[in-house]
Amino acid sequence: MTVISFVKLFVPPVVYQIKQWCKGLCVKSTKSPLPQVVHHSEKMIIIGNGPSLRTSVDLYKDEIIANDRIAVNYFASSDLYEIIKPNIYVFADPAFFNVTEKERESIKSLFENLSIKTTWPMHIIVPMSARNAPLLLELHTNKNIVVDSYFDGFQNVGEISKFEAWDKNLIEPPAQNVLNVAIYLSLYWGYKETYLIGADSSFFEDLRVDQETNELYTIDTHFYKNSELQNERSFYDSKNRGRSRKEWKLHDLIYAHGRMFEFYSDLKDYADYKGLKIYNASEYSWINVFERKKLK
Repeated sequence: MTVISFVKLFVPPVVYQIKQWCKGLCVKSTKSPLPQVVHHSEKMIIIGNGPSLRTSVDLYKDEIIANDRIAVNYFASSDLYEIIKPNIYVFADPAFFNVTEKERESIKSLFENLSIKTTWPMHIIVPMSARNAPLLLELHTNKNIVVDSYFDGFQNVGEISKFEAWDKNLIEPPAQNVLNVAIYLSLYWGYKETYLIGADSSFFEDLRVDQETNELYTIDTHFYKNSELQNERSFYDSKNRGRSRKEWKLHDLIYAHGRMFEFYSDLKDYADYKGLKIYNASEYSWINVFERKKLK
């Protein structure tokens, strides 16, 4: 082998490795786009909107209020919002910002409630892709509200591990549903213990197939039972992620919810990696990857 052949054979891989190494150093020194939050407790309580939430609040209201707490989705349109006063509020579903005509009034009402009712300091966390959504603009008039965002796109982070990238919010967190994101945020912020309440995730109990049209739908079983927030029948839209086109097949739905449960398992591994704990304190729940533990 000639010297020139040797150089051609071995130099490109070496150069590539050097580039990857340099990229890894650059990524590790990159500042996270998602700021830290002030910890008022070692526990973070994540409030799901499942039907069991009422029982949890009845039993453990004082314990919930005594700790940092995350609310999600339509919670601000319920009567519990001004009682629980969450200090963090999380959105993940693009449907809240790319509003369909069917959901326009309920989502507009939700953001009005956030703007008017919030009389305590609160962080609202949204996907970075939604940070300039028009509905968020009116929230800036409320001095109690700070809007931050988490990275939800794609970028090359070199050869660092997924968990290292999550530590800096450099790649999209698990985001099949909003509870996936809320758990990730609690771990990202370093809370020693994360507790889930109202995380029923009992979707399969509510699933129906119309016996004449084959349309898939669910029966609304959120804790608020408010017909203004959700119709009794919620249909699925495979194209616009709304609830109107009724085109989903059963395997699509099962796969999507399987991903949600898979991400809970990923988050359990992430918590172990960081030396943190996740507990499922819901009074009823299908999530069986987290250790069960009462809130009090």
